Amino acid sequence: MVRSGSVDEYLEVLRNSISKRELIIIIGECTVDYSGRSESKLTSGERIVVIKQDGALLIHRPFGYSPVNWQPSTVVIEVRKIDDDRIVVTAIRSKPREILNINFSRIDLIIHGKLVDHGEFIMYMDELDMRDILFEHPEMIEKGLKIVEKEKPVNGGYIDLFGYDVNGKPVIIELKRVTAGRDAVLQLYSYVKKYEEKLGVKPRGILVAPAISSSAIEALNKLRLEWREIDLKKLWSFKKQKEVHHESLLKYLGKRGER
Repeated sequence: MVRSGSVDEYLEVLRNSISKRELIIIIGECTVDYSGRSESKLTSGERIVVIKQDGALLIHRPFGYSPVNWQPSTVVIEVRKIDDDRIVVTAIRSKPREILNINFSRIDLIIHGKLVDHGEFIMYMDELDMRDILFEHPEMIEKGLKIVEKEKPVNGGYIDLFGYDVNGKPVIIELKRVTAGRDAVLQLYSYVKKYEEKLGVKPRGILVAPAISSSAIEALNKLRLEWREIDLKKLWSFKKQKEVHHESLLKYLGKRGER
């Protein structure tokens, strides 16, 4: 941990930590400029910048849980000094080409080091639970969506959820309980193509998952499919509410049977 260091000290720490692929947390005042698939500018404010060991980079404000800017993966992270008293961190992604410039006017603290984590994240809810909850609450995917069938047969497989959007267009939905990868996108695309070949109507294809890989995003864009982020904790709360309601109903019926 480095606190109250000089610009040159911070510069050296950042360069060494990045070369060692350490986890880095920077707290300070900065502006952020992004260019790539679009462009954005974040004016000066105090923020937390996290550079992970795999090159992922996130910028957090002092409120909210989602990063205001991020790079899911980077090929290059550069650090340089400008105007004698400012440090600029540049994160570059190659595919698609994206550049994130973080210009620090002040750094208060840098934490760096290696972490080891081989643990498995387990949530006691499977894709069948997801399917059943979203069948009853399609608004969690999209407003106006109407689900009419689950496990709809299609040549060579089953569509998790099938329905129609607010405009009456057919929608094919593929569910993933974990981070969706490129394979999930290709699976969804195969269902979309088979449906179109059979009925002569092109449906929308939506991949629903709590997170998605960068390769999956690229495949979605290329194949003109969609992704909806789902909050597993919210799904879990629906599941628990349903279980409580079911238990209460059984108790009520049991008491009536005793009379």
